[in-house]
Amino acid sequence: MSPNNPYVQPLPRAQRRLVFIFLIILFVVAMPLLVFYAIGYRFDFSDGGLHNIMSVGGMYVNTEAENVSIYIDNKPVEDLRIFQRAAYIQNLKAGVHQLHVQGNGVQTWVKNLPVFAHFVTEAAAFNMPIVPQIRLITKYQTINGALVVEATSTPPLSIASTTQSYVLASSTIATSTYIIDPEYAYIVSLFASTTEERLLLNQLADLASESFVFSETVPTNRSIMATTTVVFNDIQLSLRAEDVFATWIGDTRDIPYYFCVNPAASSSPIFYGAHVTNQIFAAASSTVFDVPTAPVFEASNRLCRTEIRIDRKWQMVKWFSFVPGSRDLVLMHLSDGIYVVEIDDRAWQNTQLLYPGTKLDLIIDGERIMVKDNNAYFEVYTELTN
Repeated sequence: MSPNNPYVQPLPRAQRRLVFIFLIILFVVAMPLLVFYAIGYRFDFSDGGLHNIMSVGGMYVNTEAENVSIYIDNKPVEDLRIFQRAAYIQNLKAGVHQLHVQGNGVQTWVKNLPVFAHFVTEAAAFNMPIVPQIRLITKYQTINGALVVEATSTPPLSIASTTQSYVLASSTIATSTYIIDPEYAYIVSLFASTTEERLLLNQLADLASESFVFSETVPTNRSIMATTTVVFNDIQLSLRAEDVFATWIGDTRDIPYYFCVNPAASSSPIFYGAHVTNQIFAAASSTVFDVPTAPVFEASNRLCRTEIRIDRKWQMVKWFSFVPGSRDLVLMHLSDGIYVVEIDDRAWQNTQLLYPGTKLDLIIDGERIMVKDNNAYFEVYTELTN
């Protein structure tokens, strides 16, 4: 062979046989250990020995907000997937663990969740801005594009944040020097078109406190319920008396995780909360398991409910819908403001204030949350804008 083309001699047959036998032994030894690890078993080295075997589980946490930190039992989670806004926490001992998600400028989300051996517990956090983030919509704009804010439309500016440039106008506006914004007339018309629906919702709330009513003078519950029921991605929100309920109406195989609990732990309130335990036992006493239409049924080794009551903070519900783009979060207009409430009621339901006020109107326009505060119109955001 040429010196420029070296030739490597193959291993002798005996050495190749030894390497092959070694790899087989390595595979036979390693495979059970890998399977042992994959299904959730770990060696406990806390006492310096190998004789203790510990069963562990995991937790998968999805977050809505950017630039937040996840903590498990007050310890930061390092494995945060930036692009997916999620984290998978491994090697957790069976039991209840406290999970909280926090960040600068946003409200903190906290929940106690159980972890079981060989299972992964799912959770979804949300973090609304502490200071409401809004985009004002005014009737007039300057030639340079700055908003013209009338003196009677200033309430949002004292409690909210906006990145828009604006000028404050006096009570008399020289309209000839400003440009009319066509979006303003559109938004005003949207609020005007929802008057009838809001009246029906308020009437339904009033009916809850009446012992009896005359059908000739008050719309029937059926006609009112038709306007106060919202469905998105197989979850139905409906008003009953004074409470809003989220009901799963889709295929039982696709039911969201927060409707379900571990059957072995369903009788203990320390895992999911007394309200979940009581609901399951109350429903189970009046139904039969394995029936998909029953209030409680078994699916994929889980005990699942079909409905969850939404926390209204003991206030009157003026209006409700889903947060745009999410089937897990409910937008609720209550007596003292607009709130975002998670449907997941394990341990408790996190409720976060989106915008405060007692004289508000609220509508959804596509993916936008539009609010009227006195004479001011604006879009309110669920994320930080600056």
